[in-house]
Amino acid sequence: MSSHPLNIEFHTLGNFQIRTLDESESEKIAQQLCCIDPWRTLGYSSARLRNYLLSTDPCLRCRIIVTNSTDIANSQRAAGVFCVRFPWLLGAYLELFAIFPDYQKLGLGSEVLAWMEQRVAADTRNLWLMVSSFNNPAMAFYGKQGYQIIGKIDNLIKEGYDEMLLRKRLSTPTF
Repeated sequence: MSSHPLNIEFHTLGNFQIRTLDESESEKIAQQLCCIDPWRTLGYSSARLRNYLLSTDPCLRCRIIVTNSTDIANSQRAAGVFCVRFPWLLGAYLELFAIFPDYQKLGLGSEVLAWMEQRVAADTRNLWLMVSSFNNPAMAFYGKQGYQIIGKIDNLIKEGYDEMLLRKRLSTPTF
């Protein structure tokens, strides 16, 4: 298996840092996630999300996005989190991506996603993700970023809720 494209411990991205999520942060992040959609509607518990964030799966990388503050009282506030599985279907799979409400509509999601696409494009030609069909803001966001709906998976996570599989081709395959 080739090296994971997100084998990074730390990266500065404007006013934010992307770094490895540590165990002490996982509980707070999990609590934040289970209070926002789609995780709230799908009924995820903070314990389930915490266990996922702490996964030791060698193909999965979970990273936290924090403010790049030097103010000790406000240092390193969590702005979001993402987890990427590689390899997955001739690409990478963005399994979880959340920008917390205080940091939404600032362009951070687009900036992090573009950085992630650049990182994985060196190793693969596709970036995959799934969006709950009821999550209209996420569907609109990914559509603006060039992701296309590949298919619908009925009742995948919770009965009555469908998931949409999306893909963005990062490069043209050379055969």
